[in-house]
Amino acid sequence: MGAGAGAPQRKPGTPERDEASAVTVDNRGLLCAQGILRLMRTLAPLPPGQLVRVLSTDPAAEHDYPAWCANTGHTFLRHDREDGIIVSWLRKRGA
Repeated sequence: MGAGAGAPQRKPGTPERDEASAVTVDNRGLLCAQGILRLMRTLAPLPPGQLVRVLSTDPAAEHDYPAWCANTGHTFLRHDREDGIIVSWLRKRGA
């Protein structure tokens, strides 16, 4: 059987497919200012529109990432929580 046999077919552009191609920035254990610096370094080479998933343990992330996106032109999408980890989703601004 080929790879993915039996798996549901997903159309390009569906949220599941988009999230599967997200770049992950692991900021667990960092204060938010340090995490934003790491995020900025990660975003620099990425193409416009790239989806980014940021993992954080600092509770300030819930306020800081949306504010940072608003100030820099990136699109903040949402926060999720996974086993005590704050998962922030954002999209890199266009060119």
